Amino acid sequence: MRRLLLTVVMVLMGAALVGGSARALFGERLLPLDQELGTHSSAAAAILGIGLMAAAIHPAKNIAWVRAGILYGLVTIGYELGAHYLIGAEFFIGPVIFGIACSLLLIALYPARAELMPPMSDPPTAYRHPITAAAPEKAAATAAAPKGDEPA
Repeated sequence: MRRLLLTVVMVLMGAALVGGSARALFGERLLPLDQELGTHSSAAAAILGIGLMAAAIHPAKNIAWVRAGILYGLVTIGYELGAHYLIGAEFFIGPVIFGIACSLLLIALYPARAELMPPMSDPPTAYRHPITAAAPEKAAATAAAPKGDEPA
């Protein structure tokens, strides 16, 4: 049941982000700065939404998209507060509630919550094991040993 609910939350969140990005194309933009810099915030929202919907097929194998969905809730809070206090834009509570609710649901429904936090070591040691001097000697000794079905 949790797996089904996780998929539903990811699809709904993705669909809402794609819908929001389409709305941004047709008006009510907060800042046209994205086009001046050569980026499109609506395209970025569409990619996030499409990625979440695609990852909803098998969320456990697409943990990066789940993490991105969780991060969206935090970024939404920062964006709304920053826009309100820095440039005087109107504070919209709807996106904040949506972002936090989806983020909390993704965390609560994910089957292996401990995996949601990335490893705390630096990248070179987090994903590969160092080769020690004893390792080649052990590999050579294992290769030279006779197999169970071979005569000694």
